[in-house]
Amino acid sequence: MRLSIRDNGRYLVEFDRLDVQGRKAVSGCGLVFSLKGSSPGSERNVDIIDIHLGLYHSEDSRFIIPSIPFSESLRQTSLYSNGNENFHFEVVLTFEQINAIEKIRQDGDLKLAVTLKALLSSSSGLERSYERSEVVVPREQWLKALKSSGFCRTVLYEIPLPASDVDIEGLLTKARGFIETGHYKDAVMQCRHIIEWLEELRGDKSEAAAANRKAHGDSRKEMTSIERLLSLREQLKNVCQLGGHGREAFTRSQALSVLGMTMALVSEPTVGALVNAVSEGTERGEA
Repeated sequence: MRLSIRDNGRYLVEFDRLDVQGRKAVSGCGLVFSLKGSSPGSERNVDIIDIHLGLYHSEDSRFIIPSIPFSESLRQTSLYSNGNENFHFEVVLTFEQINAIEKIRQDGDLKLAVTLKALLSSSSGLERSYERSEVVVPREQWLKALKSSGFCRTVLYEIPLPASDVDIEGLLTKARGFIETGHYKDAVMQCRHIIEWLEELRGDKSEAAAANRKAHGDSRKEMTSIERLLSLREQLKNVCQLGGHGREAFTRSQALSVLGMTMALVSEPTVGALVNAVSEGTERGEA
C-alpha cells in the first residue's frame, strides 16, 4: 500500500501500512483504522486539517465507509523527519454494516480501496490533498478486530435457550465460531451434531424419519404440526450431512441460515430440547 498527503507535489506524510483494531462500543462495533508511515520533514510549517479516510469495495468501488474523520483535530509538519507516523481513524459500525462487509470478504482477506483526503493550510493558503490506494487487510487481523469489537456476539434476533444439563449455548457458539473464522462447512457439520444430540435426547429419531417419509407421500395433508416440524428437522439434518461430507462448499450466508434454523428448532420444546423452564440467557444469532 502507498498512500500519502502531499503539498504542491511534495510529500508531507507517506503511509505504507493500514492496521485495524476493534474496540467495544455502547451500540455497534467499534473499529480503529490506523495508517502507519513516515514523514521526510518540511522546510515550512503546514497544518494538516480536515483529514478523512474512505473505504470502498476494491472491485466495484461501492461505498463501505465513505468518510471516517481523523481522531485528532490537526497534525502539523516538522523540520525533522519522523519514521513513526500514526494516523488513527475511529468509527462505530452497526451489526448490519459489519455483516455487509463480511458478505464481501467471505472467508478470505478483506480487500479494500482506500482514499485519504486532507485540507492543508500554510502561509501560501489552502490546498487539498487526495490519494487512493488498494489495501489488503489480512484475514487473521480482521477477525481479531471483529472479536475485540464484540461482533461475534451479534444479535439480530433472540431465541430463549431452554434450561438443560448440556451446554446448549456452547454447542451453538462453537458453530458460530466456525462461521466467523471462515470454516463454513465445519459450522454446518456442527449443526448436524446438535441435531443428532437432540435425537438422542428425545429418543425420536425413528419418528422424525417416519415424518419425513410421510411429508413426501400421499398422506402429507394428514400430518400434524409436530410431524411437520420433525420432518423439517430431518431435512435440515440431511442438508448438513450431504453438504458436510460431499464436495459442495457453503457460503457464509448459507452457514448462517443453517445455524439459524438449528437454533430455532433447539428452542422449540415439541421437537427440540426437552425443558421444564426457560433459561435466563439467550443465544444471539443473525438471519
